Amino acid sequence: MTTSQNNPANSDICHQPGLTRLEDALRIAFDEVAVRAPVIEAPITDCYGAILRKDIVARVDVPSADNSAMDGYAFYHADLQELVGKVDVQITVGGVSLAGQPFTGKIPRGQAIRIATGAAIPEGADCIIIQENVTANADETLLTVSQDVVAQTRQHQHIRRRGEDVETGAVILPAGKRLRPQDIAVAAGQGYQSVLVSKPLSVAVFSTGDELAKPGDPLPPGGVYDSNRFAMIGMLRACGCMVTDLGLLADDFDVLKTALKGAAQTHDVIMTSGGVSVGKADLLKPVVDSLGEIQAWKLAIKPGKPLMRGRIGDCVVIGLPGNPVSVMVSGLLYAMPLLSHMMGASDDVCAPLRLPAIAGFDFNRGTGRREWLRARLVQDDDGQWVAMPYHSASSGMLSSMVWAEGLIEIAEDCGQVRKGDQVLYLPFGGLQAF
Repeated sequence: MTTSQNNPANSDICHQPGLTRLEDALRIAFDEVAVRAPVIEAPITDCYGAILRKDIVARVDVPSADNSAMDGYAFYHADLQELVGKVDVQITVGGVSLAGQPFTGKIPRGQAIRIATGAAIPEGADCIIIQENVTANADETLLTVSQDVVAQTRQHQHIRRRGEDVETGAVILPAGKRLRPQDIAVAAGQGYQSVLVSKPLSVAVFSTGDELAKPGDPLPPGGVYDSNRFAMIGMLRACGCMVTDLGLLADDFDVLKTALKGAAQTHDVIMTSGGVSVGKADLLKPVVDSLGEIQAWKLAIKPGKPLMRGRIGDCVVIGLPGNPVSVMVSGLLYAMPLLSHMMGASDDVCAPLRLPAIAGFDFNRGTGRREWLRARLVQDDDGQWVAMPYHSASSGMLSSMVWAEGLIEIAEDCGQVRKGDQVLYLPFGGLQAF
């Protein structure tokens, strides 16, 4: 395999004329489509999945004081050092320190303080012996500590230092980040009740195609149930957008023009599937051209080549292909990153996770387009994880996306993959909307 499989930047030497590479198409789109989602202040409980628009800065140290990492007893380490060589040392317990109820005052010399996990370290104490390593009498006023435990105890043992997790003034969540449960938790841990995030984009969605039927309706001869619209709605909602479902629209110029004109006046984005290729019934391009302008069309990708981006006034129009797999792949790798950019996401949030993997298959193809194979990671006989593609590359097999757990990426100039080669694997968990 050529090295461009591992370095996609080299693939600019080989792509089909008239088609735009994915990374170029996204770069151009990011330049031409501004961040447009307004900034709103929202309660943190409403911010799961939202794009953060202002850095969150730590207000307090975490921990707020030196505290114990274990249940046990706090000591002066110097006192323990004086006991080295003595057998079955007995030490008086001079008090208790609990989380939220610290021991007050200074620990008496030669004594220990009973301490709970998370409790503040008493003044003077500088090490913890866990409770399993000592023997206490019935009322826990007297400890017996073995010589081995005394000898092995180190200064600062089992103590969490103030600020070792988070220091006051540190940026703990940068602007542009998509907020996950753990991000909301760390903001709450700093006392934030609300944060500044992007208002969700409003997106109108519809499918085109006279052959399509709504789920639940009788299926006409030669017809198929519409699935693309539901894939788009799911991806958009997972990406943090507010969705208006316009349903199915007929392959009719005037019907499409009326629908797009109305939706463009009340939405940030219109997303469609079908009608963007070169057939007689592919009317979306001329409709958009009559109302606004086409800004991009046809990408050097497989599946998903007939992808369109345009605008009607201030509304961005994204026309995805009609085949189900093409809708999902081009949606995940082009549309979702673009929408995240529009909501102020940083570049690393918009980019998919790409992991090196070992090919467990042979594959030959023509060059010129970047291709994604639906795939899984499986263990071979040696216990090594290898990437295995679905048995068919047909973009009409939506069930392949259910089977798959990720995508294998084949660079534009790579015409051959052999078993054992290194490939790039994009787990669905590292893509937008999954």
